[in-house]
Amino acid sequence: MAEAKVTSAPPPGHRVLSTLQNAGWSSIPTVTQLSDQDFVTNYVDAMSPVILRGGCSDWIACQRWSPQYFDQVAGSLSVTVKTLKSGQIEVSSWRLADYARFIMAQPSSADGVSSDAAAMPYCHDIPLLGLVPSLAEDCQPFPVTFLSSWYRQHWWRYTQFFMGPIGTVTPLHFDTLLSHNLFFQIYGAKKFIIIPPKHAEFCGRRGWRWFDIDPEQPDYLRFPQYRQATPLVITVNAGDILYMPPGTLHHVRSLSASISFNIDWHTERSVLEALTQSSKEMPREVVHYNAITALALIAKIPEPITFPLYQPYLSYVS
Repeated sequence: MAEAKVTSAPPPGHRVLSTLQNAGWSSIPTVTQLSDQDFVTNYVDAMSPVILRGGCSDWIACQRWSPQYFDQVAGSLSVTVKTLKSGQIEVSSWRLADYARFIMAQPSSADGVSSDAAAMPYCHDIPLLGLVPSLAEDCQPFPVTFLSSWYRQHWWRYTQFFMGPIGTVTPLHFDTLLSHNLFFQIYGAKKFIIIPPKHAEFCGRRGWRWFDIDPEQPDYLRFPQYRQATPLVITVNAGDILYMPPGTLHHVRSLSASISFNIDWHTERSVLEALTQSSKEMPREVVHYNAITALALIAKIPEPITFPLYQPYLSYVS
């Protein structure tokens, strides 16, 4: 599959009239600078992905973080590691030091990677920066103004951390809260295959947020309708920031040992749109966390009250 075409950003003030239901993309815009206004107008409101090349490359994290570093600074922590087997997620607990050493023992090139990479133990979707807040000091200046106000003061609390060896795969899915996704690649590189929300019906949906099609090797006999989808492929390198709108389907492969984190965040508009999906097989836990977010964003219930109610989401396995 060819790399996605990337385009320069639209001119300031340009607004693309699209919604979660009808958004479709022919390319992924790439920029090297992005103001708050342009980010909101051209991408968040327009429901369009964008990659900010080098957007966090000046952070200390991009010079400092590695599996060896986490072995040293947080090795005694117990972390959740997930393994995908036969479409089911198996969860185990590892010392972070042991997992970091596991990564360092793996092949450094694709030649030595198992063909069943999806079954590789993968430390992902864990609230590590919330457990070790000093790590947030390595991520400055952080673009807090890209986020809704509820998330800004303690942004690191809302992050989910990813670390794994070359070849780890997260199969095609969308983010469970139907939230915006701001993704920061710190170490190594990942290949993203992203598909617009409106093409989910072509991808063999399983349950609430997973899909059976493998975009890297699509089975057109089983999923002939996938030919109507428009997958876009992009490599996200160390120092890059990727934004994906709510409902974006994405399949992710680590092209090297990799460290990254993201923030799932809502706007008033996106949380209300997510709540309208509550009757469409959305798990009750997801409805619960979206309702808490709505209380924070719309009813302005203070963070000291809402965050403890929201916090379990950051370790929620779905």
